[in-house]
Amino acid sequence: MSRQNHLFLNTINQLLDLCTTLQVKGENLPNDSALTRQLNVSRSTIRKALEKMEEAGILRRDGPQKIILRSPQSSDYFKIEQQESSKEEIIEKHFVDLILSGKILPGDHFSELELARQTQCNTVSVREFLIKFSRFGLIDKAPRSQWRMKEFDEDFVDQLYEVRHMFEMHALSRFMRLPSEHPAWNSLETLLQQHRELKTDIERNYSAFSQLDQRFHLLLWESHQNQFIRQFYDIISFVFHYHYQWDKSDEKERNSVAVDEHIDIISHMLMKDLTKATLSMERHLNTAKTSLKRSTHLIHEKSS
Repeated sequence: MSRQNHLFLNTINQLLDLCTTLQVKGENLPNDSALTRQLNVSRSTIRKALEKMEEAGILRRDGPQKIILRSPQSSDYFKIEQQESSKEEIIEKHFVDLILSGKILPGDHFSELELARQTQCNTVSVREFLIKFSRFGLIDKAPRSQWRMKEFDEDFVDQLYEVRHMFEMHALSRFMRLPSEHPAWNSLETLLQQHRELKTDIERNYSAFSQLDQRFHLLLWESHQNQFIRQFYDIISFVFHYHYQWDKSDEKERNSVAVDEHIDIISHMLMKDLTKATLSMERHLNTAKTSLKRSTHLIHEKSS
């Protein structure tokens, strides 16, 4: 695994220890909520760690159950001291996990000291990360080493959408000019199949769309290796993808619509029909903008 951070690897090692203590083949691990509390990490980190353990054949997930298939071996553990991430990576991963888990909501205040204690990094490193992250316009400084997660309004969404539209359309156009033998086309075909599989199971597995959504848009953005556009994608991903985590009232319906829109876009792309692919992308971006505005309104209503 490339560039895995200290927190993620440590979580896997702790889960391996837990499997060892149970010692019984066929035993179940605790549910995600219990593991989140026990290991003091976000649910998204737990799920990613469990995915890696499932790939290694250590356990099998059957709905909410996590059945141990074999005892962990020494080779399953990660030597964290040899792969430890930079302090900035550790802080960034933890900060994003806090947002994904709903522990930091729009309007909430948080302190540099608190983040430093949670990540076991010094306050100078935390402050440097937050100052760098603040350029996204998503957090702002408050007195006495405090920070605030900004509340998004319609004007913010409109401005971000305007820039997103420009870059997404440019990325789509550049992708469509890739030669037929480019490996990105094979990746796109795989994504189409995965979208179709999810569509057949959308009622039960609708939350899986988030990962496909990021993979699809990132594939477009990476097709022409523009470092400035790639950096901007980080902002897009954070707002348009992570912001939805704060409001799950219509997640299933929203993801169901988005899956269909993605299938429509990708199908036209694979047929090399730029005109129809562009029209489909236009509809998808407008839907995302409308959904984000609705999510923003609901969050404001809950906080008022």
